Formats: sequence, C-alpha cells, structure tokens
Amino acid sequence: MKKVLFSLVPLLFILFACQDQQLETNYYLSLLGDSETWRLSGYEIILTPDEIKVGNGKLIMKEENKYITDSFSFDTYAVINGVDHKIHAGSVSGRADIKEQTTGTLEGGAPIDFDELSSVYMIIEWWDPNESDNVQERINLYQKPKNDETFLNEESL
Repeated sequence: MKKVLFSLVPLLFILFACQDQQLETNYYLSLLGDSETWRLSGYEIILTPDEIKVGNGKLIMKEENKYITDSFSFDTYAVINGVDHKIHAGSVSGRADIKEQTTGTLEGGAPIDFDELSSVYMIIEWWDPNESDNVQERINLYQKPKNDETFLNEESL
C-alpha cells in the first residue's frame, strides 16, 4: 500500500502543477479579397501574445497579361480600437511588370490583441501610364462580425 501511495504522490504533484499554467491563444487569419483591378489571395496574419506575422500573399492584376509601370506599392492596415495602424508594406520602383506581385512576409512588431482588432484592409497604389497619374484602390480583408458573433471568441476552444 505504501508503494502505491509513494507512486501517486509525484503524479499528483505534476497534475496540480499543470493547473497553474495560463492559456495562450494564437490566431491565424487566411485572407483574400478583390478590388476593381486587383485580386489578393493567400494573405496570412498570425497573432500571438508576443508578436505578429503578416504576408505570404499574392496580388494579381485582373484582366491584364502584362502591365509595365514605374511604381507600385501596397500598405496593409489593421484597425485597432478605431485607430489605423500600418502593419505591412511593400513596393516596386523602376520600370517593372506588376501583373503579379508577391507580398513577402514580415515577422515581429508589436503584438495585436485579437479582441481589439475591428478590420484589416490593404491600399494598393500604382502609376497608370495611360492616365499619367497614380491610381489607388482598397481591398477589404477582414471585418469583425457585429455583436462579436464569431466562434473565435468562444471559451471552449
């Protein structure tokens, strides 16, 4: 009987020690969207308590086989507590075909609390040689559901 008790004591100690660990929640968003001219696919955002990782997407210009221009850029914004924060950006300068662009990846930066995130959007800007002007379009990527109607906030996950 004493052997059984001595065997159970370390097991109970381990079990009680594990109860004090706090739950860490990480969020993964796989985003896509369209504007009049552009289609974004495979864009990812990973939110952890320590950092943010953003990118890995592909921007494709719709209905164009080739599009040569002198400038192209994109900026991704997260709206946190009503304030727009730039979380990712990329650009191409000099004469280039911008028909298909990858976004690259950015890792690090200040962490984002998912509960405070209300939306994510991307602004794309490029030089239109036909109009001799910069063109700008917006792609909405994420909008927090009204009344927090999302399974991501459930405690049972």
